[in-house]
Amino acid sequence: MPLFRQLQTKLFVSFLLLVLVPLLTLGFFSFRAATGSLEKETEQNQIQTVRLIGNNIKLMLEDAGDMTSYIMNNVSLQSLLSQADTESVNVEQAAALAYLDNIKTAKKYVSFIVIYGRNGFLYRDFSEFFRQVISYNDFIEMPLYTAVAARDGEPFWAYSSTPLFTYGHSYDEIMVGRRINDLYDHDNKLGLLFMGVNRDSIGNIIQDIEIVRSTNIFIFDDNFNLVTSKTQNKELERTLTNDLPLKRQLLLKTHSEVYEIGGRSYSVASAVVDPYDWNIVSLTPLEIIRSEHRIVLNVTLALSLSLLALVGLVSGFLSRSITRPVKKLLRSMSNFKRGDFNQKVEVTSRDEIGLLTHKYNEMVTETNNLIQKVYVSQTNQKMIELKTLQTQIEPHFLYNTLDYIYLNSKINGDEKTAKVTHALTELFRLSLNKGKDYYTIRQELGQVKAYIQIQHARFPNRFVPHYDIDPDLLPFYTMKLLLQPLVENAILHAFNGKKEGPGVLKLSGSRLDEQRLEFIVEDNGCGMSAELAASLLNEPLPGKGPPPEAAPAGASASGGTGYGIRNVNERLTMLFGPEFSLRIESAPGAGTRIRLRIPLIRDDQEWRLLYENHGH
Repeated sequence: MPLFRQLQTKLFVSFLLLVLVPLLTLGFFSFRAATGSLEKETEQNQIQTVRLIGNNIKLMLEDAGDMTSYIMNNVSLQSLLSQADTESVNVEQAAALAYLDNIKTAKKYVSFIVIYGRNGFLYRDFSEFFRQVISYNDFIEMPLYTAVAARDGEPFWAYSSTPLFTYGHSYDEIMVGRRINDLYDHDNKLGLLFMGVNRDSIGNIIQDIEIVRSTNIFIFDDNFNLVTSKTQNKELERTLTNDLPLKRQLLLKTHSEVYEIGGRSYSVASAVVDPYDWNIVSLTPLEIIRSEHRIVLNVTLALSLSLLALVGLVSGFLSRSITRPVKKLLRSMSNFKRGDFNQKVEVTSRDEIGLLTHKYNEMVTETNNLIQKVYVSQTNQKMIELKTLQTQIEPHFLYNTLDYIYLNSKINGDEKTAKVTHALTELFRLSLNKGKDYYTIRQELGQVKAYIQIQHARFPNRFVPHYDIDPDLLPFYTMKLLLQPLVENAILHAFNGKKEGPGVLKLSGSRLDEQRLEFIVEDNGCGMSAELAASLLNEPLPGKGPPPEAAPAGASASGGTGYGIRNVNERLTMLFGPEFSLRIESAPGAGTRIRLRIPLIRDDQEWRLLYENHGH
């Protein structure tokens, strides 16, 4: 790309890359280190939090166990359960029952207390609403009775209190049960004690805990039943409720790990509530943890971009300060090339560029002196000769003479001579073009049409001209006399051997793309061999010219026609490059097509720049 050919751009990019690569590397490793530390800190917080939750739940369960232990060992209650008459209650027993009535008020997590006595005593107290308790005789036939009795006074935690009550209603509570044994005779079984613990009280322990946003916390009992949870992801809750193998796998981990659950990645930490074998598991979505890293990423990016902008400004200043004297030197060289030999660049430094500028000034001075001595004197001599020639053939004289012939022919009714004279006048005017070697395509076509008109007047039965020119091409610029030599070659040589009526000479022009246009000079004449076509574009070696039978009459690679085509080809390649050389498509008896391509030159300024840069 032309942009990256400039020294200033190369220096700017080099400075930028010199800082950008270490900056990106440092930013990447800093971000990785910061995010790794943040993830590790989050994992540690998660582990510590589930352990803290476990301790709080343990305290609640121990408190409930201690409460049931105190109740079952109360002497007044045991005496009430030991007597045969359960209707009569003494003062101490009444005080014990009053104490039971106040427990649910003192302990907010207690939802009910139920005491069965083997002597028929039944105590029931509920914190919210009355429930129908199943009878003792029916209860002793149930698995819950067996499970509690088997613990022989030790607490038994049940996932649900439903078996105690009729109508099969499911209550949102867990339950602890104990067998009441006689304090003085352990083999004497007095009854059973049950106390309900509201799940909301356990849930309140975890509701206000937040490790990071969207942290999910689940509490399971010793049978992997979900006691309570804190989550907004109901699908995750259903998965953990129903997937027993997954629960076992999660609850075995007492440290933080990453698991895929339901298509999402979670950082998992769990803890065991001893000695109850309850489990607390915390699942934090990794995307939430990583979203916290965006703060670190944004800070890193902001610092990197700020430093990059600063480096860009410094790089731009340094590259501009280095290339500014070079640009001055190049500008002076361009002016020197255009003919302004009084050039001198100010030396502003003592480095290599300053030394180069000093040597350039010396070279310009010496060259200018040489030009003054040799070139100017020769130019003056040529100008004198040209002025002498112009005095012999004055253009105004020639114009006036041609105008006289044109007007005289019109007066005498010789329209044919008048048209030829007018065409010759136009041809002469356009060929001179005020000394310029370029003009618009409109002028080039006018010059070619004037030439064709003159030749058609000379050879009216030799050819018929056809024009197919895109009118959008007319304002663009071109070199003088590109098409006329090609047309001349076709008129003079293509139709010599054609016997069946006049030939066809077609001149077409169109736009190839946004950068190029193409002219085609085409005839249906005698054509030529590939060797002759190549020799018209390239000077043949001595003794290597085309065989006489291959060339049409009058055509020669070294003659006038061959010279004209070769001159056009050399001017095209010299100014625009080898890719714009002429292309000849021909075969003996099949006519000839010559393609001429030039760049789109829109104005006088573009032409001068193109000429100064030799077509680049």
